Amino acid sequence: MRRISNLRALVEEFGKRDLGCAAAALFLSCSFSSARNYIVELLDAGVLAAHPVRQGAGCLDRTLYQLTADRLARQRFLATLAESDDAGFSFGPGDRPARRDPLVAALFGAPGSDAEHREPAARA
Repeated sequence: MRRISNLRALVEEFGKRDLGCAAAALFLSCSFSSARNYIVELLDAGVLAAHPVRQGAGCLDRTLYQLTADRLARQRFLATLAESDDAGFSFGPGDRPARRDPLVAALFGAPGSDAEHREPAARA
């Protein structure tokens, strides 16, 4: 899954240097809002901490993020990612047969009725 690989890559990159949202977006080759969402997820998990940057320091962002000193939180987060990566998601057809929407059935008849198989009326 792309989200999981991006989160892992971000954690690894934050281990090397501090990043802001713009730098994270460039690193991941994604939009600024996507990078911000990844960073918020890492902040919520306790993996990252934010520190403000003095404007004019040659940085595009007002806030830089760095890994926290809590290695246990980082290990738990990465373990959670590994578990969700191993989980198989089946998106195949369900066990139930497809149903016709009640409004469509009211207008055009129930599935398998004669209304479905009639020839369209000839227009004059």
